[in-house]
Amino acid sequence: MLNGKPTDDRRRSERLLVEEYGLLFEEMGGTRMEGRVMGWLLLAEPPVQSLTQIAAGLGVSKAAVSTAARSLLQSGAVERVSEPGRRGDAYRSIPGNLETVLRIDHVTALGRLVDRSLELVAGRDQAQSNYMLLHEIREFLDFLEAEIPGLMSRWRARLAQQRAGADAPGDTTDPGGTT
Repeated sequence: MLNGKPTDDRRRSERLLVEEYGLLFEEMGGTRMEGRVMGWLLLAEPPVQSLTQIAAGLGVSKAAVSTAARSLLQSGAVERVSEPGRRGDAYRSIPGNLETVLRIDHVTALGRLVDRSLELVAGRDQAQSNYMLLHEIREFLDFLEAEIPGLMSRWRARLAQQRAGADAPGDTTDPGGTT
């Protein structure tokens, strides 16, 4: 159960949202079940959930959850947690691991595919719309690869400042450029 004792409407809204995470993960190349498990863990209360709790909450088999959790664990999106007096595996999403959750490494992988594609069609008429798109994708990926490290650095600085700001009320400075 998520967030204590939710109403039927809230439970339905949470389940629909978890399903949307599943669809998004599937569109991003993962599995729908990985997305469901990730969505569940992002919404779960308490944040540490056993395989049994996740399976019951999602209405799926424990084996399906175990497979998805193992994949999320290997990708670094979740971590396995051991709780005293509790048998079996429990999982939680990992705060501060945004690059893994957003799968930024896919930018690099797509770049390699585009580069190989451009090499393959190098001797052809580059004015064709599909080849023009390949060049545009490569330029955009170059832009992303150049911008992402700075963006992530600014994000980490902003997050650190926000956390430090919890200790020092009244500071509204934002290293991201806004106040």
